[in-house]
Amino acid sequence: MTVQLTAFLMMDGKAKQAIEFYKEALDASVLFSQTYGDAPENPESPLPANRRDLVAHAVLKIGMATVMVADRLPGRPHRSGNQVQICMTTDEKEKAIRYYEALKQEGQVEMPLQQTHFSPGVAIVADKFGIVFQIVTMTSEEAAIRGHQKDR
Repeated sequence: MTVQLTAFLMMDGKAKQAIEFYKEALDASVLFSQTYGDAPENPESPLPANRRDLVAHAVLKIGMATVMVADRLPGRPHRSGNQVQICMTTDEKEKAIRYYEALKQEGQVEMPLQQTHFSPGVAIVADKFGIVFQIVTMTSEEAAIRGHQKDR
């Protein structure tokens, strides 16, 4: 696996309800789910108590497709057009850097390329057409299937 594109549905506090709905309506199965409270605490940016139970990342299997679902990051406003994003995963950090640099030209960086607790390189950028891409580096096939690194 060098590059994989996956639809990423960004919810405004209703990801758990959406997941339950898709399980019933589309026979979706939950491959992975994690709340914001499950992630390591960042002392520089403490998580408000009312965000801890919101979904930070979930992976659903619907037929042959994988769909990711999450509640919007704390402090990220909801705006028309960013509910569905493209999550681009690669196992090559150099490719993540190249895609990031290309997509940000005439676009808007929402989160600069950086290391996180779940990946050695993550960025969120809206390209010049307003399409939002989440660029994520995964270092194993298992992580790519889950949509995040298991241990960091």
